[in-house]
Amino acid sequence: MKYLCLLLLATSVTCRFTDDFYQLLAKKYANENIISSPLSLEIALSMIYMGAGAKTAQQLTNVLGLPDNREEVAAKTKDLLTELEGREKVAILTLANRIYVNNKIKLLPQYNQVVKDSFKAEAVAIDMTDTKKAASIINKWVDDQTRGKITKIVDSNALVDVLIVVLNAIYFKGQWQNQFDPSKTKKVSFHISKQKSVPVEMMAQLGIYRTAYIGALGARVIELPYRNSSLSMVIYLPDKVDGLPELEKEIVGFPLKLSEDKVNLKLPKFKMEFSKLLNEELNTMGIRDAFTLNANFEDMVGGGVFVKSVLQKAFIEVNEEGAEAAAITKIDMVFKSASRPQPIDFIADHPFAFVIRDKKNIYFQGHFVNPE
Repeated sequence: MKYLCLLLLATSVTCRFTDDFYQLLAKKYANENIISSPLSLEIALSMIYMGAGAKTAQQLTNVLGLPDNREEVAAKTKDLLTELEGREKVAILTLANRIYVNNKIKLLPQYNQVVKDSFKAEAVAIDMTDTKKAASIINKWVDDQTRGKITKIVDSNALVDVLIVVLNAIYFKGQWQNQFDPSKTKKVSFHISKQKSVPVEMMAQLGIYRTAYIGALGARVIELPYRNSSLSMVIYLPDKVDGLPELEKEIVGFPLKLSEDKVNLKLPKFKMEFSKLLNEELNTMGIRDAFTLNANFEDMVGGGVFVKSVLQKAFIEVNEEGAEAAAITKIDMVFKSASRPQPIDFIADHPFAFVIRDKKNIYFQGHFVNPE
């Protein structure tokens, strides 16, 4: 969805990465519900970029669309995190970074300082020989940052050879500007395909919303604002029951010009979790050396380490009151061994895509294809 990036990611480090990453996920998991945070992944990868060198750094720069100047990356990230602090009055939007380091090694002082100053990432030394205790410490931080929505990011047996754990957490909770009346929520059919339907709790409301119809793509767009917030959820609903894959591919380049209309809105209540290792996707996008013995992180720990895994877990729940979403990105590093007389219908009773964003950044992105 590149046109969103061009309009909305003015202060993000990159927009191309958001689009390319989501396109990979949408295609690979076309028949699964998806909730992800490209921004969370981008920030976590940017943290390891600050300690990368040679070809490893160049691949991260190319894929993330980062400036070659690390000071510029650090400054933009610091501006983003600072701008978010205390910005929301009713909605909650938080980003947090943390690095856990095996107490047998030390991060280089210069790297430690830049991630602390610009990424607000505290580096904490822990004894990873006691894998059960180390896992408990890491998972406790994750649980706290996501308000209990993601309680576990690592198993103790997965920490046996890990030296560094890089974490980014993002959490959002907002109330709709126009909340749905629970008494109007009814069980109806959601059309997974032309041949199959399953029951879903469908919320309903008649109200004024910013919306548009993209005739060339056969799809309608609607924006659902959150109360006293700069954030909103934007939903992309294809006309055809089976039209989402093509919509997600072809939507690039269309301007997002919305106008207010009276809308007969129907939107399913849903809750989903998504947890995936992203090594393969990142390798496909061009981040290769970081996962091999050719990795160069000499500006982080003096060399000798590579990325073992990149994992993202994400959660979202949408109901009559609003939406709540959370995501954790974990990187493990190891040693090398307009009003109309009649309302517009927006009936989301078949697969649709969505984002949670403000005017500058996309925080969460996904699609809903199956209530089961």
